[in-house]
Amino acid sequence: MDARRRPWATALVVALALLVWCRPAGADALAYDRAAILRGEIWRLWSGHLVHFSASHLFWDLLAVGLTGVWIELAGFRGGRWLWVIAPPLISLLLLLGEPTLSRYGGLSAMATACVVFACLGELRHPEAKRAAWWTILALVAAKVGWEFYTGATIFARFNGSTVRAIPLSHAAGAAAAVVVSLISNRRGTNKD
Repeated sequence: MDARRRPWATALVVALALLVWCRPAGADALAYDRAAILRGEIWRLWSGHLVHFSASHLFWDLLAVGLTGVWIELAGFRGGRWLWVIAPPLISLLLLLGEPTLSRYGGLSAMATACVVFACLGELRHPEAKRAAWWTILALVAAKVGWEFYTGATIFARFNGSTVRAIPLSHAAGAAAAVVVSLISNRRGTNKD
């Protein structure tokens, strides 16, 4: 295997999320916290995505991020690793603007959405791509996000307690961030790193 295609970025994100889960005392300093971000704690724009509020939340996020992140890295899509750098703060900034009453947020589900959308966009750039399949997956992502906006509930993760709620805007923001990173990273033509 080409060393450039080893899925080290995905492995790092998964390991960090597991570490944060195992050390819950540190989660308070890492979670997306609107007031703290506005006070200048900008690391939370990235680190908040590593904090999870239930075992179910962690499991589904790591499953989705792990599978799609590895897919992106093994395929060598241009900008795939930049997705981990650029998308988290974009998602968090969209939440700051679009969810002004949201004081606390966590989880990799927005990044999972970003990974799925980014991978589909990468596959669609192949001349031999099975376009119908990739467009169908993108349509299913859009339907899932639409269902979440309509119902206010998640499809997969379950949370402990009533204080944690789904934030559909985060998943829409993840999809938008994937499009932005894909467009930026593919300006020069080729699809592969």
